[in-house]
Amino acid sequence: MSPIKIKFVSRKISKIRWQPKSTSVFVTGSYNDDDNQICVWKFPDPNSHMNDDAENDVDDDPQIISTKSFTGSVTDLKVASDELIFTSSSLGSIFLFKYSDENLQCLHAWEKLHKFQNNTASATGIAIKGQDVASVGEDGKLCLLNFNVNQKVREIASSDLCSFTCVTYLRHHEVVAGNSLGYLRLWDLRSPSEASSHLLTLSREQRGVSCMNTHPTQSHILATGYEDGSLCIWDMRQDRKPMSQLEGHSAAVTELLFHPTNPDFLYTASLDSSVWQWDASSLRNPVSAFSTPLDSQEPSFSKGNPWLNCDAHKHKLEITSLSGQTWTCVNSLDLSGTTLIWGTDNEELCILNDIAV
Repeated sequence: MSPIKIKFVSRKISKIRWQPKSTSVFVTGSYNDDDNQICVWKFPDPNSHMNDDAENDVDDDPQIISTKSFTGSVTDLKVASDELIFTSSSLGSIFLFKYSDENLQCLHAWEKLHKFQNNTASATGIAIKGQDVASVGEDGKLCLLNFNVNQKVREIASSDLCSFTCVTYLRHHEVVAGNSLGYLRLWDLRSPSEASSHLLTLSREQRGVSCMNTHPTQSHILATGYEDGSLCIWDMRQDRKPMSQLEGHSAAVTELLFHPTNPDFLYTASLDSSVWQWDASSLRNPVSAFSTPLDSQEPSFSKGNPWLNCDAHKHKLEITSLSGQTWTCVNSLDLSGTTLIWGTDNEELCILNDIAV
């Protein structure tokens, strides 16, 4: 891997996302500032430097090509396409931005979607599936939107009104959210009932769910990060307990993601200032998952995915620190191709090229 490149950006980065299928354009959101911003960044075209004098230093740092002021702190950010960017706000609103011709404009705002009776509530997470958007907030509500009609389609309140912290789609009709008490709530959106169809938890210990992400090719496999720095891998077809529990970071896991094309690798960021690569490839069973019927519920079927075998083979799991020596919280990360980027509380944008998988 190449050395880490650090660019100081004068703002605390709360979220960072690549443009889909791009290795040159990404988006950041900031927080805890009087004037927070959504920024679109672009790396310079390497071909444009081909005729430069070889002895001259070539500035290959990304540059801001578009920016937009943002009300409140950016609490989540999803780039749905080359043009559409969704953000959530600490003031409870959800925004849809359009990026075109190096210009950002707000197409729609769902104002104060999340709120308490007499006060604002932060919108804490958003998820996108096709034209549908799910948002969760501190008010313990799941809101379902459709950005084609620019309106709230449905609102579901949690029975315990516990603050939700993150959300994702498993399938188009299935949404799962994590809360501050450590529970996962799964809804089947085809049901008219507001009650969650499943309620999953680790144990009686209260450790909040801080982030989640699905496997890129097997959406029933869900990875969750927790406030105490641990991780869990769930097979959401089985509603009893996680398949794997992993101790790792010494502080909250802020984000995690599977490698998009080689999901035997998992990446995590933490408030303990670290960015880790988890390599489960050595846990992979040599027998293909397709050697048993696809509808089999036997344990042998799960052996095709190494993340479902971590508990029994933790000694084979390889963890590599990617962040080097740093002393600041890492809030967000994203990966495209072989380039990993992350943002910190120290107003740093970090870039690591040539990720080896």
